[in-house]
Amino acid sequence: MIKSKPVWAVMVAHFCQNWGFYTMLTNLPRMLKELANYELQKAGFVGGLPYLMMGCTLVWGGQLADYLRKERNIDTLTVRRRFCVAGFAGQALFLALASVTSSPPFLVAYLSISIGLGGICWAGFSVNHLDLAPQFAGHLMGMSNTLATLPGMVCPLIVGYIVTTGTVAEWNIIFYSTTVVYAIGGAIFWKFASGELQPWAGEQNPFIGELH
Repeated sequence: MIKSKPVWAVMVAHFCQNWGFYTMLTNLPRMLKELANYELQKAGFVGGLPYLMMGCTLVWGGQLADYLRKERNIDTLTVRRRFCVAGFAGQALFLALASVTSSPPFLVAYLSISIGLGGICWAGFSVNHLDLAPQFAGHLMGMSNTLATLPGMVCPLIVGYIVTTGTVAEWNIIFYSTTVVYAIGGAIFWKFASGELQPWAGEQNPFIGELH
């Protein structure tokens, strides 16, 4: 299991997705204040908008992925790859646009869309555990989620170290580095992902607690 390239593709994609997610989650109010001059007390809706969008794309993306597989007969790997990479590419694109705009409304729009497209990415990699090893899906998610939780601890420290005065140049370092992380996640998933049951998972009994 631990030597499986498709498993590592999922884990890396999960890690890279959460890198951007936690960077935005822990710093978005500060970004809005320092880059768009939004008062924190009045930025509640604006700060919540990206996650409302992400919730919608999560539901819509999952349903669309299932539709393409079942009704359009597109193979599982193609669907997983396209959704994951499209999500990463979209997030990277709009994050790059956020780094070059000087308009507060456009900044909010770009950041909201970037975060919102994370739901498309999740529709690609987050269910891939079930494709690879249905009976070990819980184990794989546990491994993946453990690795993907690390950015939640590391990213705030990195942002705090880099962004000391709140200038555009400092925040652009965060935007550009996150864009690179997204690109790495998308490239690795595209290269090493699989949509097939893995050989090491094919002969195990899925009902571990079955009574006889």
